[in-house]
Amino acid sequence: MMAQWHPIAPGEPLRAGDQGPRIAQLRKLLQMFGDYNGHPGPVTANNNNPERFDAGLQLAVESYQRRHGMAVTGVADKATLKELERPPVDLARQLEVNAKRWDKLPDKPGKRYILVNVPDFRLHLIEQHRVVLSMKTVVGKSSKRTPDMTSKVVSVVFNPTWTVPRSILLTDLLPKARNNPEAMHRRGYRVVKYGTNTTTPISDKSIQSAARGKATLRQISGPGNTLGRVKFIVPNKQAIFLHDTQAQSLFEHHHRAFSHGCIRLQQPEELAYALLGPQGWDRTRVAQATTGDESITIKVANPPKLFIAYFTAWVDGLGKVHFRPDIYHRDN
Repeated sequence: MMAQWHPIAPGEPLRAGDQGPRIAQLRKLLQMFGDYNGHPGPVTANNNNPERFDAGLQLAVESYQRRHGMAVTGVADKATLKELERPPVDLARQLEVNAKRWDKLPDKPGKRYILVNVPDFRLHLIEQHRVVLSMKTVVGKSSKRTPDMTSKVVSVVFNPTWTVPRSILLTDLLPKARNNPEAMHRRGYRVVKYGTNTTTPISDKSIQSAARGKATLRQISGPGNTLGRVKFIVPNKQAIFLHDTQAQSLFEHHHRAFSHGCIRLQQPEELAYALLGPQGWDRTRVAQATTGDESITIKVANPPKLFIAYFTAWVDGLGKVHFRPDIYHRDN
């Protein structure tokens, strides 16, 4: 393949209707990568020009963008052209690096398990070797990376409270509490002493106690809670869990590395229903549990394994190769 591969000549983005030699170069590259499969429908003199950006080439660009985790526009924009500059030897090396990561997963993960692929920003629930639920995720930003992990989802918490980790307390919330304690109180934040469940209103004295490491902030359950309406308990030492979020607009972004390490879910109620359905929980009961302010914890019978992994390349069930950006710069 390396002998056949030649990068596209530099130039402007390419889109449907454009013509020129760079179009022919784009078509040849995408044909080599397996994305271009010819023109959809009958071939005529009008759509048999290799230097014209036709419908078949647009479908090929969309296929390439989808495989590389890019926004699917059908336009060979600046980002797409830059990705196409990567020689096959680089892609082969990326596959090799990720093959070693796949080898670390168990051969028999169980009949039902959850896989979160951090660079893909997605969660998959797999049952009997089939993906039965898939959703977008928000993962840790580069400075607060979501770690690799093997655990289980043991409980679902409806209307959770949030006890603020000390790292977030010091860098983010304590300054806000000092500047505007009334606003923090309205958002449901209270001071809680370590080792107790006793909460007190935010005051200069309680803020000083938190700053000295004797207390932290806890946000009460309810519609404004940072964790949203659903949280999934995952035993681990890094205090990582899966949860709902108030910041739904983040799911509109294509690259979603914004959290402090925990994994935010686009459809947490669907995951709750999928896990608790065998225990008699239908969607109506799940929806009812997420209303009000009462915090409810339900243990998951036969808790599924959870794998949080970092794969920037893989081959899907149809034999297509997928690549994702190396958001934490681990491939090198």
